[in-house]
Amino acid sequence: MKHLLILATFLTTVAFSAEESPADEKIRNDLPLGGDLNPNPKVGAFVVVGHGARIIVSKDDGKTWQQTFFAAPGADHGPWATKTVAYGDGVFVIGVGWGGATIYLASDDGMKWSHLTHGKVKLPEGKGDPLIMPGTWKIAAGKGAFVAAGYMTMTSTRDLGASFGTFSMWGAFKDDPRGYKLSTHHVGPVYCGDASGRFLALGDNRGKEGPKFGHLFASDDLGKSWKWLVPKGLDASTGRGTLESNGKLLVMTDADAANAWTSSDGGETWDGPHATGTKRATLSVVGAEFWLTGKPGRASADGKTWSDLPATVPAGQVIASDKGTLISIDKPRFNILRSTDGGKSWNEVHSFTPPEIKGGAQGLRDGAFGLVAP
Repeated sequence: MKHLLILATFLTTVAFSAEESPADEKIRNDLPLGGDLNPNPKVGAFVVVGHGARIIVSKDDGKTWQQTFFAAPGADHGPWATKTVAYGDGVFVIGVGWGGATIYLASDDGMKWSHLTHGKVKLPEGKGDPLIMPGTWKIAAGKGAFVAAGYMTMTSTRDLGASFGTFSMWGAFKDDPRGYKLSTHHVGPVYCGDASGRFLALGDNRGKEGPKFGHLFASDDLGKSWKWLVPKGLDASTGRGTLESNGKLLVMTDADAANAWTSSDGGETWDGPHATGTKRATLSVVGAEFWLTGKPGRASADGKTWSDLPATVPAGQVIASDKGTLISIDKPRFNILRSTDGGKSWNEVHSFTPPEIKGGAQGLRDGAFGLVAP
């Protein structure tokens, strides 16, 4: 196992050096360091992101949009792969990089972006560069913490980048006495809600080898430490889908979203499967409801009983503002759609032309809403 870990580290180092050019490094180094964030959550903002560290922002309830940052063309792998944005307590944080050097961008107003890190902490993954964070597939926020996960390392900060903690899944779980095969690829965290303060993280390959429920991790100390759950009720799952929380209830789908499972105890026990009535759909939280936007689109308040959404609801992620305005984005689409009537009608409010680059859909990959400084 030791030799395999050394080989993995070597290959990761080679991949990073092969993916990153001097121009990429200059862009990264020219970004200001963190430490100047002054959260003042007064004005609603939508923030949506796509490859290349493309950041598009609206601060007028989705009516008009401005691209406030773009680094360089990027695809699914490399230093400008961009798949995740999280909002917490007046600040947006974006993970940039996968299979290449990873950085975290942060903003308290959606307009000016800097590194989240203050540059005083050097993590092992950075090999001496304080700007480099562990590989990150997704970031979640709750109770003043930002918690990230990706490949083998969980990362957390509870002081807006002044300090970071890391937790190695391989180091903690590779010799798990249960004998389960550990797979730590594409691990994404979700905040369960303030009542529990728990973060869950769902990884790939739950249903391909070993126990179908084998790759669900939980943290009860804001990402500092993690345990590998053995949840009850997931034996019928056929593989990893999407996990979301509305602050009280967790809903997880199977790989094609044909079935859903629910948990109200932080992922310890699950109820399901519940047929959703759709397939190949994207799971979003809209208000307190769970929406599956596919053909047909379906919605549920409890994750068990699903009903039709308006046929006009487009595929992709749906993000709601505090006024009930809905925004729709999707990986293959190069535009942003807006609805003010619960999804019955939609208008295009922004479009862009992506670079001609192979290696991943160049549309918008993730989005969030929150209150920021004016």
